[in-house]
Amino acid sequence: MSQLTVGLIPCPDAPEKLAETFKSKLPDFLSAKVSDQVKWSVEVTTDPLIGSAEDTQELMDETEYIRKQENWDFAICLTDLPLFDDKDLVVADGDYNRQIGQISIPAFGSFPLTARIRKVLLQVVKELHNHQSNNKETAATTEKGMSDREKNTVSRQFLFSLIRREHSTPMGKKMDLHLVIRPRFQAKLRVLAGMTYANRPWGIIPSFKPIVAVAFATGAYGLIFPTLWKLSGAFELLRFLGLMVGAIFSIVVWIIVSHNLWEKPAINNDKVIRKLYNRTTIATLTVAVLCYYITLFVLFLLTVLLFVPPGLFQSLGGLKESVNFWNYTKLAWLATSIATFAGSIGVGLENEEKVRNIMYGYRQSQRSKYYRDQQDEESSKTKDS
Repeated sequence: MSQLTVGLIPCPDAPEKLAETFKSKLPDFLSAKVSDQVKWSVEVTTDPLIGSAEDTQELMDETEYIRKQENWDFAICLTDLPLFDDKDLVVADGDYNRQIGQISIPAFGSFPLTARIRKVLLQVVKELHNHQSNNKETAATTEKGMSDREKNTVSRQFLFSLIRREHSTPMGKKMDLHLVIRPRFQAKLRVLAGMTYANRPWGIIPSFKPIVAVAFATGAYGLIFPTLWKLSGAFELLRFLGLMVGAIFSIVVWIIVSHNLWEKPAINNDKVIRKLYNRTTIATLTVAVLCYYITLFVLFLLTVLLFVPPGLFQSLGGLKESVNFWNYTKLAWLATSIATFAGSIGVGLENEEKVRNIMYGYRQSQRSKYYRDQQDEESSKTKDS
């Protein structure tokens, strides 16, 4: 039985963790799905360039270089770089002759990622292996026997036929295996969700503990006075929703403006990609602030349930009916919105680099740093001249 080695080359952060989860179990899947006549082994080498390269060709060249250096049979890079073929979102590419491939993780959307990426990974390795083991006549016969639907749509196991096979790349070079997402509208939503997920927006709570404390103290102080009690009883549902949306919007805008998170036009800064990253910033912050908002709401709800007596709430709050859980919920909801407005000021006091590290995954952090350095260099040249 021959032995073949598949090398996985992820960029740091989330792709690296994903590759490590594949390392132990992938050989069994390869034996079951690709060939049981081979003893498979999987190795992982992390490479920062995989997370900073700007196009498919650069990714593939780096992947080939590492494959030769490590003496692997096949090499697949896992990048959190969104790749596009004109307006099509690229899922994966494969080069039979060089025995390499790449998989773009944002194309898979948000969770669950592992099973979907593994299916495409197995497909890429299977085609590379078949090309290596089969002669050209067999490959031609197989291609000839494929129906038009099979050529255009990868096996039904892949995302309900959203993955399509094409024969071009973002660089205009013909690729042996080229998978994209269709329809394009779904692809846009998928890549936005995938890039937002890669930024780990839920990480704001542990890192912003002081801000949560300031916001909670502000809201708790407001709860001492019966004004909030009366307002919570007088407000209608739409007003509560409006306050919540306004509070979340204000803190998102404040974070973006006060910490320069909006990516501006620069040299070699693609307009489409720039818009995508700015949308990702908004989505990441919105999810993060929602987590922040829910945390505050739970804290305030527990507080009012414990420390606001029903009888006192009814009399001072001007309630005509007896107090119920919905009354406490509205009071906590109102306090949360007010505290969120106050908390946005506290967020502005955080160190800019710290906020970027909280909000961004590896790929977007590297891109943000690159273009900020580029803008600083342009500014210094302008001053010198």
